[in-house]
Amino acid sequence: MMTQPRFFARAAVGLLALFAVGCFAMKSRALSTGMTPDQAVDAMGQPDLKDNIADPNHSGASVLRYVWLEPGKAAIFGPDDRLASIQDVETNTKQRIEQQAHAEAAPPQQFDLIETPLNYLFFPVKAATIYFGAGVNCVGGGGCRKPELPSPGSAS
Repeated sequence: MMTQPRFFARAAVGLLALFAVGCFAMKSRALSTGMTPDQAVDAMGQPDLKDNIADPNHSGASVLRYVWLEPGKAAIFGPDDRLASIQDVETNTKQRIEQQAHAEAAPPQQFDLIETPLNYLFFPVKAATIYFGAGVNCVGGGGCRKPELPSPGSAS
């Protein structure tokens, strides 16, 4: 018969293994110079905008540019189809506009003497649950991305 300490030790090792698999399975969402267009698409997903622009180093030539709006990145490829330049793009995405409108319209929250300290007390459990769910989602093939955590003072 298995004793309680042995059971908890095995459960902890199993959870640690699951977290490790989730972390190793995450793809790097970073661009680096020298990538081909296919490698950039593999790293960042399909771009929101594909176009040709005038080559800043040569007159008359055009080069390929991919733009990803959500992460705010633009990749400019050279004439050899290798990533030559990575730029940050400032976008006013729909989500950011909605967040600003919600922040302006939301009334200030009142301090609740019981609920607020409890939210801060149980925030590590909430964060661990969110990261665990993201790891399971990644392993299950639902897409690997860093989860967005709510603020510790929020009730939802």
